[in-house]
Amino acid sequence: MSHDPGTVPERDTTGDDRAGVGRVALDIDALRETSWATIVAVVIAGGAAVTLFHLTLPAILAVLAPVVDTTGGLVDVTLLANLAFVVVIVGGIILQFGDLRPRDIGLVRADLPLGIGITAGTWILVQVTGVASLMLRGESLALSDSLIRFGIVPVLGGFIGQVFGNALYEEIVYRAFLLPQLAKKFTRLYRSGSPRTAFLLALLASQTIFTLIHVPGRLAGGVAVGELLAFLVAPFVLGVLFALVYARTGNLFVTIGLHALVNDPVLLVDAGGVVLVPLLFVVLAILVAWPSLMTWAGIDESRPEQSS
Repeated sequence: MSHDPGTVPERDTTGDDRAGVGRVALDIDALRETSWATIVAVVIAGGAAVTLFHLTLPAILAVLAPVVDTTGGLVDVTLLANLAFVVVIVGGIILQFGDLRPRDIGLVRADLPLGIGITAGTWILVQVTGVASLMLRGESLALSDSLIRFGIVPVLGGFIGQVFGNALYEEIVYRAFLLPQLAKKFTRLYRSGSPRTAFLLALLASQTIFTLIHVPGRLAGGVAVGELLAFLVAPFVLGVLFALVYARTGNLFVTIGLHALVNDPVLLVDAGGVVLVPLLFVVLAILVAWPSLMTWAGIDESRPEQSS
C-alpha cells in the first residue's frame, strides 16, 4: 500500500561492512520497507500526540480518574494514553497506512520469553544491588517510600503503564520503526556510502526525533527554554543506547523491558542512584558481548519467519 514503487535490490545493511562494529542480530534487509509519507506521518503524529497530551493533561486526568480509581491505580493514565497512541499511530499509520507487518516493527512472539527473562533478571539485579548498597553503608532495610505511601497496586500499575504503555509505544515507534526504516532510506539515497554510514545516520536521526518529543513534557514541567538543552541530553543518550541494544539483539522486548525499568524500576528499598548501575551494566554487557552470551546460554539467535 505504501511501498516505494520500483524498488530495486538493496545492498546488505547487516553484512560485512556493519560487522566492523560488531555482529548485529537485527536483519534490516528482512524487514519490509514503507514510504517516506508513512515516516513523515508517524513523526508528525507522534509529536502532535505528545504535545496535545501535555496541553490537555488536566482534562485527561479528570476524564480518566474514574478508571484509575476503580482499579486502585492498577490502570493509570500513562497506560491508557499510550495505548491510544499505539492504536492510532502504530496500528493506524504504521501497520495499515504503512503496509507493514507486526514482525517489521519487532513484534515477534518467539522473542517474548527472552525479553521477559532479561527484564526479570535485570529487575532482580537492581533489587539486590539496592539491598547490598544499604547494608554496606550500615543503613537499615525498609520498604521503599513509594510502596509505603501508595501501596503495591499503584506501584505495580506504574510499571504496567510503562511495559504496556509508554515503553511499548516509544520502542515500537522510535527503535523498531524509525531506526530500520530510515536506515533503508539512507542506504537507497547514499548508494556511494557504506551501509554502516547509513545506519549511523539513521541512528542519529531517529533518536534526535525521539529526543524532541520530550520537549513538550519538559516545558510543561517548568523547564525554562534556555535550560532545555541540558534536560534533553538524557533522553538522547538513552535513546541511542536502546537503539543499539535493539540493533544488537534484534529483540524489541528486551529494549521494552530495559526502558520500563529505567523509567520505573519498582524499587523494594530506597538506595539512591546506585540502582542505575546494574541497568547500565546489563546494557553494556549486551552491546559488548551479546553473541557470546547467547552462545553461553545455548540460545540460537536465528529464528524462523513469523507473522507476529
